[in-house]
Formats: sequence, structure tokens, C-alpha cells
Amino acid sequence: MIWQSLSIAIVTYFLGSIPFALLVSRAKGVDLRSQGSGNLGATNVFRVMGWKFGLLVFLLDGFKGWLPTFLAIQVFDTPWLHVGVGVMAIIGHILSCFVQFKGGKGAATGLGVLLALNPLVFGILFIIAASLIRITRYVAPVTILCSILAPCLLYYFQSPNPYTFMVTCISIFIILRHTSNIKRLLQGKENRL
Repeated sequence: MIWQSLSIAIVTYFLGSIPFALLVSRAKGVDLRSQGSGNLGATNVFRVMGWKFGLLVFLLDGFKGWLPTFLAIQVFDTPWLHVGVGVMAIIGHILSCFVQFKGGKGAATGLGVLLALNPLVFGILFIIAASLIRITRYVAPVTILCSILAPCLLYYFQSPNPYTFMVTCISIFIILRHTSNIKRLLQGKENRL
């Protein structure tokens, strides 16, 4: 079981490490790392290349989190393994071995993991996020808000304790990845979509 879990973790990490933002932007002759915020995530693709490419990268990054987590839920009975697989996908996205251990901030991949763990909580957060982004045109503060709400909603809807615990850890990590955005928000310099 240990070797099996280790193998799954490694495969999931490499799947999560696929830098779709970089691949999509390079296909169009754009080096995303030198444009916009320089971040390899869907929001920067949206800003630099437009909503169609931004949506494509968002879906691909979300898929990296959803697929391995969904498969783990189907195959294994252990909730810790379900969320552990999701965590490895997010780590792969944030610390991609294909781009010198740099990557996105983990929000889209985290949403994919959440979709697999609890579609209801995902749906609630998606509606809240889409509505607030449409109104404010800010992504970072909405991401931070949803990161706070995710473990609260998992707890409220009585998800397995490992889900709530690990999503809390993931949420804290995603918020920390947005430290620069928080500073820009406080300075009134955060970019809108």
C-alpha cells in the first residue's frame, strides 16, 4: 500500500506540474513569464491573451486537480488518500519541475480538487466567485475569500474530517501565495480584469 500510494503521489505531482499556461501562451508566441504579472496561471493568461485562452487554461488547470482526486475517490476508501492526491496535484502546479519549480498560485487546480471532493461546495463557491469577479473585476480578493469559505462549507456540510483539515491547509497555502496581491490591494495598485 505504501509503494502504491507513493507511485500515485509521484504520478499526480507530474500531472499537476504540466504548465498549461506556458504551453498555451507559447503556442501563440507569447512568453507569459515576461508579461502581465509573470505568473503561470489562468488569470495572467486572461489579462495577456484574452478570456478564451484564460478560460482554456483555467479548465486545464482545474482538470489537473479534479482527475486524480476523482479517480482516488473511486478506487480507494481512505479519505486521507483522496485529499493527499489532491494536494500533490496542487503542489505540482505551484512547484512545477518543468519550469524550475515555479508555477501558478494553485487556485484553479484547488477548485478542481474541491469539485471532486464535494461538488456542492464547489458549486456554491463557483457561483460566489463568478458573481463577485463580474461585479468587482478583482480575482485575488475573491480567491482569498473563497479559500476562507471552502473549509467552512466543507465542515458545514459534514464532509469527512480529512477533507476539511486538508482543504484548510491548502486554503492557507493559497492565501500565502497571494501575499503580493494583498500588498497591492492595500496600496490600491491591484490590477482588475
